[in-house]
Amino acid sequence: MRFFVIEKVRPGVDMTSKASQKMGSEYLKYMAKLEKKGRVIGGPALDILANGYILETKTLEEMGEIFFNSPANFHVDREVHPLGSFLDTLEGFKEMA
Repeated sequence: MRFFVIEKVRPGVDMTSKASQKMGSEYLKYMAKLEKKGRVIGGPALDILANGYILETKTLEEMGEIFFNSPANFHVDREVHPLGSFLDTLEGFKEMA
């Protein structure tokens, strides 16, 4: 299963505080570990203050565990979009015809 994920820091989170800076550092280490394991492809979006990445998991439960265990879990708003394949979409078009 693949998902396109966008994470933005929630409004009102003070990223200048020492606690937030520590959390941010732990979050980046966590994401680097997931990247090394092949679970994440991507990184910070350069045009907005957000992270955009592809998350690959075997189950929805694994996706939930990854999000829950993230040091930034309660400090980010997250959009999650499931990804399919172009062949899946082509098959859908054929079925509509």
